[in-house]
Amino acid sequence: MSLRLFLAVCAIGAIPLSSSLAVEPFVGRWAVKAEVCTGQGDTAATASLVATDTSLWWFDGYCRIGKMYKAGTAVYLEARCGAKGDMPVMLDAKGDRMRVTWNRGKSAELQRCP
Repeated sequence: MSLRLFLAVCAIGAIPLSSSLAVEPFVGRWAVKAEVCTGQGDTAATASLVATDTSLWWFDGYCRIGKMYKAGTAVYLEARCGAKGDMPVMLDAKGDRMRVTWNRGKSAELQRCP
């Protein structure tokens, strides 16, 4: 009987763990076109955007993700970019496409890299 109780407790304890491991839709490597996926260019058109759950790396450099909130499918971030300071970033990923607005600039339409 104690083995059944132990297994039940383990099963219940695993439920919150699995939901906390969900990956945000924006996580991955993104670029304007497939040819740019390996690029380290200096513009949005020539560099790939690498996004993790804690950081962004694009043409403008490396940034840590500070504050984050969601509205619909879009994620609004406060990117902390070292000497460049904090800047707003909007990521709106839908499947293999993502719209990005970086530091209040013009939106860029990116596709997920293979």
